[in-house]
Amino acid sequence: MGLNAEASAALAFLILYAILFTFLLLGYTTGRLRHRSRYGVIMFHVIVRLASQATGLAFGIIGYSNPQLLVAYFILGAEGYFTLVLCTYRFLISWQNHNTLKHNSWLEPRHPPGTPLSKKFLASVSLFSKPYQPMAIMHYWLIGANAIIISGGSMLAAGQNSYQENYKKARAMRVAGQSIFLAIHVFLLYCIYDAIIQFKRERGGAVHRTLLILLTVWPLLFVRGLYGILSSVVPLFNYFSPSNYGEFGLTVSFVASEYILCTLMEWLSCALLMLTYVTSLNDPEKGDLKDSDVAGRGIPAGDEEKKAGNLSSA
Repeated sequence: MGLNAEASAALAFLILYAILFTFLLLGYTTGRLRHRSRYGVIMFHVIVRLASQATGLAFGIIGYSNPQLLVAYFILGAEGYFTLVLCTYRFLISWQNHNTLKHNSWLEPRHPPGTPLSKKFLASVSLFSKPYQPMAIMHYWLIGANAIIISGGSMLAAGQNSYQENYKKARAMRVAGQSIFLAIHVFLLYCIYDAIIQFKRERGGAVHRTLLILLTVWPLLFVRGLYGILSSVVPLFNYFSPSNYGEFGLTVSFVASEYILCTLMEWLSCALLMLTYVTSLNDPEKGDLKDSDVAGRGIPAGDEEKKAGNLSSA
């Protein structure tokens, strides 16, 4: 007997993500992609998704007799969405650093040349750093939402005796975590719109193709985030609803909704973000921070020239 619907879909996307992984690996081995760049987050997402699809394939073959596989698939799936939301912000920040006149991003203002890496890291997670880092707040919200979802998944894996009493709590935690992800993603639309307005004001002409790609990615991840909430509260989209199982495992209609509204949205978003490599080939290098920006950090403008050199790509 061949693979059922769940296993077949999981295998198909395992292959599709393996293709993206191969492209990224080639980029790193040939030196076209820098290790300390925004593509590192994409690589992490692809690795998480490969693990997720392998777990989904195993669940499709073994079935509900091993519910821990399903819980692992849930957690890895949430990690995949988490990394993509973060990744889209990283790509936007990188675009701002390269293409705005000040070569800076209000989401994560750059530090003067020569700033130690440790200081940059501490600033990225500090709520009181100077200059103010809005992305630090995003990091805390994303990490908090991620922790909530993982905790909920761990409750489902506690065992059959405590499953029923933990299910409602785990479902509420999953809804809360996914809602935070979605809210952060909604704010991203404003950030992209603001970048488009800034670009047209500073340079005029057509909208930069990278921004158009980010704008295309946004509704895909919005659908993915909305589905993450619905899958917890609507039985039609819920893995734990008995009505979604047939003689040979999950029904075809359920698998189709899961992989179209969730996995496909993530894969397309990931592929489009990787496509920005092409649209950013002619982008200017990161310039030094403007004198006014450096002076605003309490550094004399003349000292900037003594510390010339670009920061590594974001």
